[in-house]
Amino acid sequence: MISQQPPEQNQAVKRQQKGTAEDFNQVENVIAVMSGKGGVGKSFVTGLLASGLRKIGFKVGILDADITGPSIPMLFGLHNKVEVGEFGILPLESRTGIKVISMNLLLPKEDAPVIWRGPLVSRAIQQLWGDVMWGELDVLLIDLPPGTSDATLTIMQSLPVNGLVMVTTPQSLASMVVRKAVHMAQIVDVNITGVIENMAFFRCLDTGKEHQIFGRSHSTEVAEAANAPLLARIPIDLSISDLCDAGRMEDIYFEGLHALLSEFLHFAPAPLSDKRVAVADERQDKTHTNQKESPIQPSIEGSEEEYTINLSEFPPVAQEIIKNQENMGYFEHPDLVGRVTGCCGDSIQIELLLEGNRIKDARFSTDGCSATIACGGIITRLIKGKKSSDAMKLDQEVLVDALGGFLPQGHLHCAGLAIKTLRETLNQGKKDA
Repeated sequence: MISQQPPEQNQAVKRQQKGTAEDFNQVENVIAVMSGKGGVGKSFVTGLLASGLRKIGFKVGILDADITGPSIPMLFGLHNKVEVGEFGILPLESRTGIKVISMNLLLPKEDAPVIWRGPLVSRAIQQLWGDVMWGELDVLLIDLPPGTSDATLTIMQSLPVNGLVMVTTPQSLASMVVRKAVHMAQIVDVNITGVIENMAFFRCLDTGKEHQIFGRSHSTEVAEAANAPLLARIPIDLSISDLCDAGRMEDIYFEGLHALLSEFLHFAPAPLSDKRVAVADERQDKTHTNQKESPIQPSIEGSEEEYTINLSEFPPVAQEIIKNQENMGYFEHPDLVGRVTGCCGDSIQIELLLEGNRIKDARFSTDGCSATIACGGIITRLIKGKKSSDAMKLDQEVLVDALGGFLPQGHLHCAGLAIKTLRETLNQGKKDA
């Protein structure tokens, strides 16, 4: 069955004048995410950048330009149909406020195929740009379709794209195809902000050793061909896949995410790069205000996390830990010390006293929010008396279950940060051995 223009989209066009929405929109930066081929995690990277930028205060939107294979709505758990306002189509908003538009949000069913020729696809992309009420955005991220054909060319030439992020994987074949996309960007004169290598390696949870599942990395060669920085190498992580499948993109955390966002903003187009200073200043003012209001005093200075989560949002176990600040502090002479900074800018430090291969005692310190304190308290409680090898097997799910089964919305990454810090601490012992 060939899918024609969906009824919802026909209604949207009839109820508004063409381009009306575009007259009201104020989108400061348009950055496309491109790969040249499918299956490398381009949509994942788009969602990751959007989530990270939103968490640190930017106004963000995503245009899912992969008309025939849209996946952005599923990553964010968005399944409702869009509505039409007075001047244009109203995008859906994710849990943290990211504005999203996708062909899947216009179709009568999510699995309905869109079997269109190139000109129809190109026209649909232009409509998703011009007929949608984006409002004020610091950045609109465009998830490009695979390849270098009509749809991609339409976006490059008809939309005000001022930055491009290339996504690749370690395979030589993927790198070769991505280099084609690099050359296309250079031909149409679109600045390449940076290169991200996805599925770069797998780190064994038991040993901490990295395994190159898809072979030797070629990301440096791609970055050199693009004359752009290598922003990050993202690992294979089962928890990432699970969160994506559950529509919880905004809860994803992995070691190196904060560095990725910092690098991205450093090399971003000038308007976005300049904007980060204003956003950081605004968040700093909020942080100082919230610290005065909060009954919890962090042990490490310098957090950008807000401290105003209501205690009633936590299960009783977590509330007790937060009130008592259980296990917060330092040892005079710890056997192992590990510290990790999360994607939100918060840090956790864990210190251990060992007795043979067992953990005799554990303490933590953090500059983070109440959720981070709860996670630090419960993880140090759980590992006392355990063998180091058993402590290494703890995961995010066990941590959250021990806290009472949930964390406040938007703070699941705090549990991931605690797990990462514990593993980093235990791995220090392997390095010293």
